[in-house]
Amino acid sequence: MTKFAISRRNFTKGAAGLAAASLLPVRAFASDVTITISSPWGSDRPFQKVVDAYNARQTGVKVVNRFDGNYEQMATKAMASIASGRPPEMMITGWKFGYFARRTLGARDFFDIDEAKAGEIISQFKPSVRKLVTIDDALIGLPWAMSTPVTWVNMDLWREAGLDENIPLDIDHAWLLAQADKIEKALGGKGHPTYRSALDLSNNEWTSQAYVQNAGGFILDGENVVCDSDQAIRGMKAFAEPVKTGAWKNMDYGGQQKAMFAGNIAICATSSSRASAAAKSDIDFKDVMFPSLDGKRNMNSGGNFLAVYAREDELAQASMDFLQFCASPEGQLIWSEVGYLNTSIHDIPEQPLQTAAVAQLEAGLTAETIWPGKRGLEGQSVWREKVARVLEGVDTPEQAMAQAKTELTRLISAN
Repeated sequence: MTKFAISRRNFTKGAAGLAAASLLPVRAFASDVTITISSPWGSDRPFQKVVDAYNARQTGVKVVNRFDGNYEQMATKAMASIASGRPPEMMITGWKFGYFARRTLGARDFFDIDEAKAGEIISQFKPSVRKLVTIDDALIGLPWAMSTPVTWVNMDLWREAGLDENIPLDIDHAWLLAQADKIEKALGGKGHPTYRSALDLSNNEWTSQAYVQNAGGFILDGENVVCDSDQAIRGMKAFAEPVKTGAWKNMDYGGQQKAMFAGNIAICATSSSRASAAAKSDIDFKDVMFPSLDGKRNMNSGGNFLAVYAREDELAQASMDFLQFCASPEGQLIWSEVGYLNTSIHDIPEQPLQTAAVAQLEAGLTAETIWPGKRGLEGQSVWREKVARVLEGVDTPEQAMAQAKTELTRLISAN
């Protein structure tokens, strides 16, 4: 990863003045400009409130939030629109597609659009997250949404199983499996009306990445695939262990989310971004840290950044005007409702059920795997497939990780 872009440009600005960024004079554009943001969120989500608040300022820029599906679907649509000469002005882009966004989709360097605004915008975010949006020495995004895998405990099922309610914040893998076994024995054979699974870790690329890293390994080292190391294989074995014991009934990400909020999973290790929904749920959830492995934890982050893809100068400048608002205390406060971690330097109140996520953020988070190469979009699918084959017992971790290394290396070298 290259150094943070502000250092490259030697741009400095006092953080004290930035705290009042939302009070800066509103810039009026010469004529009305409309920018459309390709988004994974519809009009019923907190991001729309950010858009509405900006539009109410009447700067001459109108922002339209367009729901385009998940990160993969948005990237695919963006490729098609770029090929036809109609790139989206902006897109909410997953962290994992940083290289793909820059090298294939042509995400703009903020400093090339407006150097002063770029420095002002990014200076309002914590130094630890700025590097995540610096790709090939270019600042290509505003670090918008950050989450990390944590462990959600359904306290209603926990109490029904007769377990000790004094759950430590810092848990480990062995402890997690022991509790899942107790729950299975207490609830599994009694025809419980809702209970389905003691544990679900989700076959998602970042939960398996967390186990690999907690074991001391990595999936990538720069652009070299190292998922077949002894440490990575040990992490994958631990990740698959609860499936073999019967404690974990594997579901896809969407199915897991539905089951979690239906009260059908006792322990669910997944995104911290579910904090807002969990707090509003009728279920009594408790958040604790993602399980460590042998006392070690090297957790990863997830989420997205706001990137500019507009080629026309006026549209790019209009996009930067919106990003100024997003970076401001006002924009960040509105956005905080969704339950993501606060990545800004602003004093934003901590939301309910964020204790575990904040603890992991303070301990330091790596990026989720940022797949390199022009075919990086395919890398995620390869990784998910190989992890699934381990969980389903089709391949051993050694076999799957060797296959993953071969296929991922081929994709990365296809630049």
